[in-house]
Amino acid sequence: MIKQVSGTEPSLLSLSKISFSELRKIYRPTSEAQRNQASSTDDWTCLGYYLDHQLVGLIKAKLSGNTLDLRALAVISEYRKRGVARNLILEAGLMFSNADLLSVWCVEQTGNVKIFEALGFEVAERVESEIFELVDSSNVNATEVRLERYSKRRLRQ
Repeated sequence: MIKQVSGTEPSLLSLSKISFSELRKIYRPTSEAQRNQASSTDDWTCLGYYLDHQLVGLIKAKLSGNTLDLRALAVISEYRKRGVARNLILEAGLMFSNADLLSVWCVEQTGNVKIFEALGFEVAERVESEIFELVDSSNVNATEVRLERYSKRRLRQ
């Protein structure tokens, strides 16, 4: 079952912390990005994927014009490759059905580009990150990749 949840829900915060701790072994936000994040307001819609009343996946979505921006996609490792991410993305698309395009950013060095490509996204651009740096290289910025795919609504037109 997928449902909208508060961004301050303790189970959501716990899942996010656990999932992103894996990625923090590869990259981390720069000091400036951490300061900016602390002062930003969170106007993203959070969706949680529940199995047997346990939160096993989450995604955040925000409509910007006709583009549905996605971020913070996380799935507990034991539940990966079971369609959780795919279903969260589909549900976000249904919730914001007036979106023509879905867009997501990820850090290339994590290997997540291939995951999003398997979910139907295509690389739109690659940039040297101004907000993420690699953990194993001093002062080397990560490469951010923006991926896009047309929404179901756009494909029907």
